Amino acid sequence: MFPYIYAERNGIHVIDLVQTARLLTHAYEYVQKASQEKKSFLFVGTKRQAASIIAEEAERCGANYINHRWLGGILTNWSTVQKRVEYLKELDAKEEDGTLNRLPKKEAALLRRQQDKLNQNLGGLKTMTQIPDIVILVDPKRETTALLECRKLGIPIISILDTNCDPNMVDIPIPANDDAVRSIKLILSTLADGILQAAVEVGTHFYWEIGNFTVHGQVLLITWLVLAIILTLAVLGTSKLEQIPKGIQNFLESVFEYVSGIAKGEIGEYHYRPWVPFVGTLFLFIFVANWLGALVPWKLIHLPEGELAAPTNDINTTVALSLLTSISYFYAGFKEKGLGFFARYISPTPLFLPINILEDFSKPLSLSFRLFGNVVADEIVVSALVFATLSAAYIGESIE
Repeated sequence: MFPYIYAERNGIHVIDLVQTARLLTHAYEYVQKASQEKKSFLFVGTKRQAASIIAEEAERCGANYINHRWLGGILTNWSTVQKRVEYLKELDAKEEDGTLNRLPKKEAALLRRQQDKLNQNLGGLKTMTQIPDIVILVDPKRETTALLECRKLGIPIISILDTNCDPNMVDIPIPANDDAVRSIKLILSTLADGILQAAVEVGTHFYWEIGNFTVHGQVLLITWLVLAIILTLAVLGTSKLEQIPKGIQNFLESVFEYVSGIAKGEIGEYHYRPWVPFVGTLFLFIFVANWLGALVPWKLIHLPEGELAAPTNDINTTVALSLLTSISYFYAGFKEKGLGFFARYISPTPLFLPINILEDFSKPLSLSFRLFGNVVADEIVVSALVFATLSAAYIGESIE
């Protein structure tokens, strides 16, 4: 796991969230494409923290799952396991039509115990008719048997890996804390969203070729809409200024005071003013984009290819916003101290210059994963506030 570890603090390994965000995006796109190709998925996670989440997210996206115990041979001896699944469905049918109630009590109790045990172990496989095309795994160190069966059959594996796992054993590793419920929930819900997204899409994604770049047309269209809303409010609020503000002017002044408070608190009283427009733009863009994504049913507005989407629902947008913060971090330091800003990067030896610069440049990129996670969790206001506040904090750190 060394390539995915950011640092070590007091014997605790800290995962590099930039790589987590990158690999989660890759996994999201992979399952989305696979779902479009009508491939089947199997969610596997039997540890206590993951069991209920596995069942919830798998059922939400129409996938099969194992969340209690992996019985050896579920994949390599599927023909036999499938017979037990069919027997479970027969018992369920008898329970529903009242057949079990007409049997002697002892026989009915025996059959119900079998039904409960089969439901516990194989209840998530009732709709599985063949070996899955892709397996999504939580903690491969615990699910060794499942991992080996998948590798033997050549089934691609997407897995959440903690620092004690071997990433070479899976096809798409997602480095994260596999003991934290919120971490598991975020990643599995994102993958489930990818599977569902493909199911409701019309056609393919709407891409634009601009020079040597390929841009996501749906996201770009809504980005322009968000910017247009912000600019329209700004023009309306400042076109006719009054000594006693009211209406839109009063609203904009309240927003300005709020954003100024964020910048002043994080950057400092003597340096915050030039950075209010930057911090305010970040806050308003994320806030308006989130509200549009929550209030407007974009999926009802279909384009010839695909549908519209809020910009903050696309992790490429969150990474771009984080890159702006990284660039601002170095610009603020250079503007304040000139070339002397880089003196700390050559201490104790100039050999560390590229490593130290790369560390500070990549540090704000963790904001992209934080923002994407808050958006997925529908934290509309919190995500805008947290992103703007941490961006201002990085700029303040650079100036100091």
